Amino acid sequence: AVQAEEEDCDFDDLVDGEVDIDDYDEDDPGQDFTLENFGGENEDDDKFDAIVGTLEELLIDPAFQELQHGFMQQHCSHFEDSEENLLIYTEIFQNYTQLIEEYIENKLKAAIPTFSMADFAEMLAQREE
Repeated sequence: AVQAEEEDCDFDDLVDGEVDIDDYDEDDPGQDFTLENFGGENEDDDKFDAIVGTLEELLIDPAFQELQHGFMQQHCSHFEDSEENLLIYTEIFQNYTQLIEEYIENKLKAAIPTFSMADFAEMLAQREE
């Protein structure tokens, strides 16, 4: 009885069968189809993808948003609505840059123990796209 029911289903077996990407219509809301990439062309691509994915996740993490908001709250009183750039702005910018860079690097190292900012900068330079 189960076999007869399976034959009557209008169901594509995506696990065992092949899927033709040309049959996918992204404008059809009834299609539930996701392309998955399980690895790059080489180990360097996989490492780069892992770093970028982790970076994306930490940038949208509420803890990162709270860090930025806290810094902004702490220093907003120094800013004025004027054309003049005060010397304190440079110090605040340097402190902000240090805080954010350290936070990001520490989080990346915690998630990817082999992470190196210098190596990542080199990867970015090689991928100027």
